[in-house]
Amino acid sequence: MSRSLRILQINSGEGWSGGQYQVLMLSRGLRERGHHVVVVCPPDSALAVKSAKEGLIVETVPMRGQWDLNAVIRLREIMRRHGIEIVNTHKPKPHTLALMAAITVRIPVMVATRRVSFPLRRHPFRWLKWVAGVDKIIAVAKSVEESLILSGVPAEKVVTIYGAIDLKRFRPAAPDPALRKELGIDEQTWVVGKVADYRPWKGYGIFLEAASMILQEEPNVRFLAVGGKSDYFDEMQAIAGRFSIEKRVTFTGFRDDVERFYPLMHVSVNCATSGEGLPGVLRESLAMEIPVVATDVGGNREVVLDGQTGRLIPSNDPAALAGAILGLLRNPESARRLGQQGRRFVEQHFSIESMVTQTEAVYQSLMATRS
Repeated sequence: MSRSLRILQINSGEGWSGGQYQVLMLSRGLRERGHHVVVVCPPDSALAVKSAKEGLIVETVPMRGQWDLNAVIRLREIMRRHGIEIVNTHKPKPHTLALMAAITVRIPVMVATRRVSFPLRRHPFRWLKWVAGVDKIIAVAKSVEESLILSGVPAEKVVTIYGAIDLKRFRPAAPDPALRKELGIDEQTWVVGKVADYRPWKGYGIFLEAASMILQEEPNVRFLAVGGKSDYFDEMQAIAGRFSIEKRVTFTGFRDDVERFYPLMHVSVNCATSGEGLPGVLRESLAMEIPVVATDVGGNREVVLDGQTGRLIPSNDPAALAGAILGLLRNPESARRLGQQGRRFVEQHFSIESMVTQTEAVYQSLMATRS
């Protein structure tokens, strides 16, 4: 029989991304089911602010590195004070810190959530950190599960639970006239968007090269690059300059209102070259019935079924990306059909309710073995 659990969710992210969004939805869902949920994150982080607004219990801990002993001491105090039974970590750094804290507190259950399909880094403590030190690793996509097993994690230690999408926030909507005006885009212009942090492995170089190819055939296209800035930002602008397309590309920087951007898009793109877990941009786009083009890497293929919910193309291939985008722009009926089918697919596989239910079942199963 299930019972109320005392759960700690920990994430070290300062900004706002899909990972933090998943922690918030999971924590909120577990709290609504009667569990005592504590969210641990850095002071003044976006997750701290948003969790507090949701009425969740928030404990802030600076996490300056994987060997931050002050953070370990603070985590140990939080675990004891709240009588924590289950710790669920959501990034490698807080995973290390929480493991060190949990050793002395004797936490019954340790769970790690893995969101990227990169292989585990090789280091002397890898076995302790990812095998001996955890009871279960939740992979957000089958590709992530496969990567963990190939990295040496026993298959019985891993379970796939797909990340969720808020279907009320991300639903079909008309373009926002105010946003059109802000961006200077008229109703006759095609819009192709990419929502992702400005990082090399997100494929922005491929996106910009494909944009230059598209503009040679269809000049009336605007490209949106929506994401948090990084050291790669200057290089991205330089790439746009080399292709002489800087006037047709808008770099918006980070936006927490991405649901306003998708309705402007005729095509949403994910052209990452590696490392993708289960990209939120694909689920969000399809939830809003926006057709997508994605590279065949990581968890992309688990969301984008080629010809059914979108177009799947090879990675590192600007010509293939340009061709797929042009195909959708020139065939609006086909694009509309893919978007509608994508919405139905997301509704069936990526609901918050399903994600919370499956995660709760993992917690309860592990706790039952400790009785």
